[in-house]
Amino acid sequence: MKNLTVQLPFDEAKLKALNNALLKKDTLLEDELENFLLNLYKRSVSKAVQEYLDDIAGEAPKPPASRLGKAKGGGET
Repeated sequence: MKNLTVQLPFDEAKLKALNNALLKKDTLLEDELENFLLNLYKRSVSKAVQEYLDDIAGEAPKPPASRLGKAKGGGET
């Protein structure tokens, strides 16, 4: 299925602090938000609708891939 970008307002200083704290834990804000949205979807959308969307997409749902390697340069030296 097509992915869309979600935008929302958030305090800039808090966002920078959050990004720094998550990087220290080897994770990215985008990954945390994707996981949160996926869990919210699973809790909120009926199983029948989830199965229907999976069927029309032609694939089983996959957890989002981490982009941490991209943020840290992919681990290349």
